[in-house]
Amino acid sequence: MRNPIPFPASTILVCLAIIAAPRPAGADINDLVAFLDRAERMSTVNEKVQATITVKEGEGAGRKAVVILDPAGGGTQVFTQEETGWKSQTPLAWKNGTVVEKKGAGERSISVDDPLAGTDLRGLDFFPFWKTDYSGAFVSDENPMEKTVSLYATKGQPYSLYVISFDKAKLVPRMIKFYKDSFSNLVRIRTDKDHVMIGSRPRPTKILVRDFASSSLRTYELEWKLVDDASASR
Repeated sequence: MRNPIPFPASTILVCLAIIAAPRPAGADINDLVAFLDRAERMSTVNEKVQATITVKEGEGAGRKAVVILDPAGGGTQVFTQEETGWKSQTPLAWKNGTVVEKKGAGERSISVDDPLAGTDLRGLDFFPFWKTDYSGAFVSDENPMEKTVSLYATKGQPYSLYVISFDKAKLVPRMIKFYKDSFSNLVRIRTDKDHVMIGSRPRPTKILVRDFASSSLRTYELEWKLVDDASASR
């Protein structure tokens, strides 16, 4: 008899949680929906902000990039990297945007789930992409500091499930696990650290992304500031 194929313990636990966890009812689900609504608002851009991003791999000095998030006109984000000439503009929502990779090159379409300028960052990393019908969400783990919620992705998205550990005090994600095609296929883990208040929103100053498809682990250090149109264009 062939030996059974081993699965990582984390994958088995997530699958068991999805199958066995009771769905909250009544007041419990109302409390969870209210919690997720508040977390969604805290991750929604309400002021124009800019982050200078240092992409770190190994011991190198790191590449630089800049992202500007603007809530005006439905919400846009512009991501630039001077050394490659990359400039993308994508919505703060699940819609396509455009990108120019080299100065003078024509525009092409880009999804908010496409990597930005050769990094593991995507447009979805800058808005509450997990927004869905929260009545189907459930708490898979909780402690005094964190609440871990499993959320089924909206139909048409490239993911099946998000497992998000929220900071209960700051109402922001600390860790996000992305599952694609099936609830056992973990493709990406993002960890946010060292939040600071920029305007009325807490924002991470360090993001770690482990991408299993590319077998990469990168650290992103972000320096945030509030901007106006004049300062953003300089």
